Amino acid sequence: MRFAMRLLCVLLAGMSFVAVAQSAPVNAAPPTENATAVQPPSTVDDKDIALVADDVLKGFEAYWASEENPSANVLAFDLHQCIETALAKNAQVLMADDDIAAAKAKIGQAESARRPQVKVQEAFMYIDGLKGIEIPGLIGSLFGNGFSSFSGEKNQRHDTLSISQVLYAGGQIKAAVKASEFLAQSKEWVKQTKLNDLEFQVKQAYYDCLLARAIVRVADESVVTFRRHLGDAQQMLDVGLISNFEVLRAKTEVGAREADLVAATNVARLTLINMRRLLALSENTEISLVGKMDWTPIAEPLDKLVAEALDTRPELEALNKGLAAARQNIKRTKGEFLPSAGASATWANIDGGGQAQPDGWTFSVGAEWQVYAGGKRHYDVAEAKALHSSLEHQLEDVKRLIELDVRAAYIQAEDAAARVKKEKGTVELAREGRRLAELRFQEGVGTQTETLDATLALSSAETALVKAVHDYAVAVAAVDKAAGRGAKPL
Repeated sequence: MRFAMRLLCVLLAGMSFVAVAQSAPVNAAPPTENATAVQPPSTVDDKDIALVADDVLKGFEAYWASEENPSANVLAFDLHQCIETALAKNAQVLMADDDIAAAKAKIGQAESARRPQVKVQEAFMYIDGLKGIEIPGLIGSLFGNGFSSFSGEKNQRHDTLSISQVLYAGGQIKAAVKASEFLAQSKEWVKQTKLNDLEFQVKQAYYDCLLARAIVRVADESVVTFRRHLGDAQQMLDVGLISNFEVLRAKTEVGAREADLVAATNVARLTLINMRRLLALSENTEISLVGKMDWTPIAEPLDKLVAEALDTRPELEALNKGLAAARQNIKRTKGEFLPSAGASATWANIDGGGQAQPDGWTFSVGAEWQVYAGGKRHYDVAEAKALHSSLEHQLEDVKRLIELDVRAAYIQAEDAAARVKKEKGTVELAREGRRLAELRFQEGVGTQTETLDATLALSSAETALVKAVHDYAVAVAAVDKAAGRGAKPL
């Protein structure tokens, strides 16, 4: 049974990577009036669980070194390398960076309204029927046709340079800039949310690969065992100790176990495909999962985890920045009720315009106040306030969802930890049952059916144990994610 024990080491050790360094303690949030304090059950941090882990982890490093020797063409990843690669290359992260860049561009767009606006125009005009001015009488005899230049020419070219500057806009520009800044900060927190989600997905995919690998090994060992039973049954049939039915039963079980091995192998292939997707690697890239693993159970009480989540979850920070932007949007819409003022300077050169259209600079300063706009501004303010109120309600709902997220992950962890301890005892019992069944069969007092049933029971127990270990590792990763202990931006 050394192979089975070494197999169990792989999966039981898999939960080591869920360990995240614990930072300074977070004060637990005071319970509400109707809330009931939930204390951490003994199944999560029970010393018996740690003893089980210590027992199966003995000799693990030597086993891994002898079993996993990837070639030069295979990329070897431990869990931390998987996370770092995904955070650097996954499309979700790159999309989040693009969203942040777009949000920061909005800040520049809003600030552009503060700066001078410069415009150059060039136009050519033809005025049909334009005639010179004739001055009759004494004035005409004194000045000749000089006054005809006031009329201009039929063909004219207009060169215009205009500069305008907003002097006052009722606070609309300032509010728009601040709203854009808050929205950009909100996008950064949205990116952090995606990073945390991606880290959890990578951890889950990593543990899925370990689970699939272990199930393959359990299935492979089961095939070997049932083939051995088939050989023993065939020998006993040859000497007349058992009937042909026992041999047929053994052949049937071998076929079933071989089918299980094929299914397990296909699942293992799919888990590696999913891992390559998260790492943004091509499908023809060969990867191998390696690393040192340790057992790290959950140590914090549930209420402390809930308080930590409400203090650090990036979703809440993103909504808070969104609320700040919504408040600035209310100020912007209210600024529409106030007057605006601006200044402009225009230089014009009109070739062929005559003295009636002289060249040079024109300066102006003016103000505008729209007294009534048909009620549009009133409804703009009402819409901005409604959006702000909606975000406030969304924030409260997200807080409740986060608390549910933490409690659900914690419950899953305690359930999986309890199953780890239970299935460990079941494996030991099933192993002893198979030993006794084989002994009885060899001594002629037991049947092949009893031996096959005992072997199936052991295989099922080993499968249940590795699944329980996988579920605990995923649950601990979910607890870290729910508590806001996510990846740091690269």
